[in-house]
Amino acid sequence: MKTNTATGQLLEEFKQRSQADYIGEPVSQLEHSLQAAALAVQSGADEPLILAALLHDVGHWCSPGEQEMPGLGALHHEQLGQRYLDKLGLHPEIGQLVGMHVDAKRYLASSVTGYLEKLPPASAATLQLQGGPMSAQEQLVFQQDPLFSKALQLRAWDEAAKDPDAEVQGIDRYASMLRRNLASPLSGEQLASWQEKGFLHLRDWYDAEEMTSIIAATGEMQVWPEAPGKWMKYFEQPGGDRMLCRVENFLQYQPLFDRVARGASTLRLLSQLMDAEAVLFKEKINFKLPGGQGFAPHQDAPAFTSFGQRYHITMMLSIDESTRDNGCLEIAETPKLDSLLPMNGDLTIAPGTVEAMTWRPVETSPGDLVLFDSYLPHRSGINGSSVARRALYATYNRMLEGDCRDQYFEKKRASFPPEVERVAGVTYDEGVFNVGNPVSVEG
Repeated sequence: MKTNTATGQLLEEFKQRSQADYIGEPVSQLEHSLQAAALAVQSGADEPLILAALLHDVGHWCSPGEQEMPGLGALHHEQLGQRYLDKLGLHPEIGQLVGMHVDAKRYLASSVTGYLEKLPPASAATLQLQGGPMSAQEQLVFQQDPLFSKALQLRAWDEAAKDPDAEVQGIDRYASMLRRNLASPLSGEQLASWQEKGFLHLRDWYDAEEMTSIIAATGEMQVWPEAPGKWMKYFEQPGGDRMLCRVENFLQYQPLFDRVARGASTLRLLSQLMDAEAVLFKEKINFKLPGGQGFAPHQDAPAFTSFGQRYHITMMLSIDESTRDNGCLEIAETPKLDSLLPMNGDLTIAPGTVEAMTWRPVETSPGDLVLFDSYLPHRSGINGSSVARRALYATYNRMLEGDCRDQYFEKKRASFPPEVERVAGVTYDEGVFNVGNPVSVEG
């Protein structure tokens, strides 16, 4: 993913704060910001809140020449910071939180016994210049803000981020996160390509540091035991040997992937592609271990009919490198479709249609996203290599067509349960739940 000019400039400006005094505290402005962001990460905060923690004091230096509080930084730095971040094109929630962090101090000063006495001298001095403790009426208004709780969290990290001995990651740790959290994450050229093809390949959506955690979480899931009533593990049998093929219904058990699949930047990206609010429909990780079989040519649309929805988009996050050798995704080179192609009885694409198409392999690196709509023909080959080709596939629909994820997995569990839940002698109807997949249907 290319660096946005504005966010790249912001990162360079931040690096120059490495020696800048932080209003009498024993850390620099940069160290303070990085510590606040690190505390947000450790708390499992969402990306807009993490970035607000990182950027909350940007108003002290982003607008030279503004009115100063003598020796205490820019007056109304929270408002300056909010305007600056909005102008950069970051998602509005980030700027809103930055704009609230001073009012959060004023709120706490008026509502928490002993809070004033614990403020360091510089913060106590700025409080008086910032309006002092809130009135009862101001408190009521502040409490009604949808971001009230997040603003208080941000304030707590702000006040704790002053440890001269803390070790934190550098500012480049947040480069990809900043790019993901632009108000409009896709360029006009990318949107035009999507409208033409129903397909998009975004490189380096997650950076190497972020992928280290995602790869570790994937490895943990790979060895999870089969657990009736919980996550759903499906297997294939290439050459007669049982091999993990995929895991589904796992977000409630794996917080990191929940943030990936349902985080603010992901839902904003999918909503931009759908031109409507997006909601998660289902998720899976295809493992495609060495020797794993391919997926037959198909469109997703025939498999997504259970709840009366017509249109879906799937986001593939490449966890491992995907190549021709390990069975990467292949797409048909066609104009954007909005109808079903001729199909076999198992809902895969009819042979004559497959043969008439030009197929293109989509090779990816860890951290890449591939997005395609439910009418795009796709397939993949056998993994003939010695390395896995693991990938997250998260599918979304328009919210106006219903939030059906829980119902989807409930219905799939009843119709096509994982092996550990199958009852001997019972015939299950794989139907729309196993289109084009190499998953074994033997119970």
